[in-house]
Amino acid sequence: GNIWRYPRIVANNSGDEGGLVFLILWAIGLWVWSIPIILIEYAVGRFTRKTVITSFKSLVGPWSQWMGGWITGVMLLIGGYYSVVLGWCFYYFILSMASPLPESYEQSYQRWDDFHDTKYPLLCHAAASILAGIAIVRGVKTVELANKIIVPILLLLVAFSLAWSLSLPYAYEGITYLFSPDWDVLKSSQVWVDAVTQNAWDTGAAGGLFLTYATYMRRRDGVVTMGTLTPLANNFVSLCCGIMIFCNVFSVLGLEGRSREYVVGILKDNGPANTGLTFIWMPLLYESISVGRFLAVLFFLSLSFAGLSSLIAIYEFQAVTLENMGLPRWLAAIVVTTVFFLIGLPSSLNLDFLVNQDSVWGFGLIVSGLFLICLVLKYGAESFRRVLVNEYGLEDWKLRKIWSIVICIVSPIVGLALIIWWIVGSVKDDSRWYYLENESLIFTLYEWAGLIIIVLAANTIYEVFIAKPKYNLDTIQNGSIEVGKASKTEKPSDQEYLVTRKLVTDPSTSSTKEESAL
Repeated sequence: GNIWRYPRIVANNSGDEGGLVFLILWAIGLWVWSIPIILIEYAVGRFTRKTVITSFKSLVGPWSQWMGGWITGVMLLIGGYYSVVLGWCFYYFILSMASPLPESYEQSYQRWDDFHDTKYPLLCHAAASILAGIAIVRGVKTVELANKIIVPILLLLVAFSLAWSLSLPYAYEGITYLFSPDWDVLKSSQVWVDAVTQNAWDTGAAGGLFLTYATYMRRRDGVVTMGTLTPLANNFVSLCCGIMIFCNVFSVLGLEGRSREYVVGILKDNGPANTGLTFIWMPLLYESISVGRFLAVLFFLSLSFAGLSSLIAIYEFQAVTLENMGLPRWLAAIVVTTVFFLIGLPSSLNLDFLVNQDSVWGFGLIVSGLFLICLVLKYGAESFRRVLVNEYGLEDWKLRKIWSIVICIVSPIVGLALIIWWIVGSVKDDSRWYYLENESLIFTLYEWAGLIIIVLAANTIYEVFIAKPKYNLDTIQNGSIEVGKASKTEKPSDQEYLVTRKLVTDPSTSSTKEESAL
């Protein structure tokens, strides 16, 4: 998200005069969308110790599981093409070892184009899928150990590459363009949508991954601290990557005597939807360094490990969900690996299909965020903030009341306004909005409707034909829980008891009773 997606989304949404307006909207999205929603994920996961779907069941009710199913499905579909992009990193790592770096934009673009005319994208996608599948079967400790070394190296490489790019001739023109405003782009609903969507994609907000990982957290682990600092650091790295790419493009083409208009055009034209921007221009950046080939190999190796760790997180999210349904880990891993490979297969064979999936399901994260907001609103924002975060957590920053205001008013307005404006704007400004094309309105709505139908049907089938209540909440008295006709003594844990209290009482329950339950 930081190195591949962010620079191309910034470039695509920059106007003729510059990209500052997009950067401002993207930065606002961090505070009104990504951080508030990440805090929901962390708090819910740490408290319930359950997957996304079962967390909705516990905190909202059994008929809300389809919302958790939507979040799970969106991440599944994102993971399908994510492994394709990871496969590109594998290929460029090998290519950097086997061949000299390209010396011009034309050579680098030709390499990118030739790569997609072969079956290598498919083979690399398969390799990425299999490696991630093996990791979740055998355990991720080896990958985690490698990441403790590789990821810091990647960050150091990004820092060095940024410094080098800033020292290049004409780099200042890239900086000037990136941080110059073009206020006309404010009229485009797509720019607003892409700004908030990119922030969510970048940080992982509403993807369900934070919720899943938080199930392993202790009460002393600071969810407010991590939920605030992690996305801030993430966005800083993204901005550095954007500066690095922009400076390099302006430098390489500036040395060729190209005009600003030409450079801006090339910045936005690196394959379908600019998907090749990073892969075309990073080798050119390292080509200008005496030890550039070694750095390119190290860069793509580090990027591959970082991407693999993220893909493993997505796989783990799905595998844990299947384990909760009763599948053994090894079978869950096989199912997840197979499904991810099949979902990503069309994207590995056709870049236009990948662009469609990235557009549809990247925007789908906004809907996922709205569902998480619904969870908080149903539970009670102030109760959620006070009980699940501040009282349940230990040795953490306190979540202030401003969060409740943002999550109850600002974030829902942002999410709904983006969807409504995007629909209205597409119908008004795009004469082909009803064509089944990559990023068209109707194509997106069809795909969203398909996923909603699937998760609603699954929720209904499960509740009507499969679900068997373990106990009746109304019969919990003195630790005695009735199970069918038999009963046994089983005292719920403090955590389970608090969830139970919230399920059988109104969200406006007095603080005295809630604190007593805790």
